[in-house]
Amino acid sequence: MSIVSKDFEIQENLIVLIEDLESTIYDLNHRLAGYGQLYNKARNQTNDSSVAYEEIADQIGEKHHILYHKMKSLNHLLEIINDYRDSNGIFQDHNDLIIQIQDIMLTHAEKESYEEAATIKKWYDRLYSAVDVK
Repeated sequence: MSIVSKDFEIQENLIVLIEDLESTIYDLNHRLAGYGQLYNKARNQTNDSSVAYEEIADQIGEKHHILYHKMKSLNHLLEIINDYRDSNGIFQDHNDLIIQIQDIMLTHAEKESYEEAATIKKWYDRLYSAVDVK
């Protein structure tokens, strides 16, 4: 028989998940800033009327756009997960949380926002594993 209760283990798992999610968002913020600088630098180089710089700037802009939407999805996910915390920091209603995240993931898929759905799916799987303690 386990000394640590199932609910305590779930709480620990969710805290680790939140910390990982916050770390991922932090890293994405820095990557976005870097891509923003690269984009501006490449756009400034296009004044020399070089097609190569313009293509590079477009590729950087596209990557920035993808990362922005990924970060936006992760921030939304973090906000939702934190909504399920009470004033003591304890996560409540795990099943409702999972259902809500699943609904968001499926809504993105129905709208054909597959990148965002895939981003949510990764964290949905981790969330499901975190609360599925046996």
